[in-house]
Amino acid sequence: MRIRFSEAAKIELQDAINYYNEQSEGLGYEFANEVKLTSERILGFVDSWPKLSENTR
Repeated sequence: MRIRFSEAAKIELQDAINYYNEQSEGLGYEFANEVKLTSERILGFVDSWPKLSENTR
């Protein structure tokens, strides 16, 4: 299983990373790392969320 982000979500994530980096150098990268770690936790416990459709939780 893998996590896929919509194009809009990818753009929003990049905008957030840029914004946080403008506020404090490296903060955006810390944020991006937290998104990555959270995504990995979701994959580790995928059955913790209800199934919305055949390919979506």
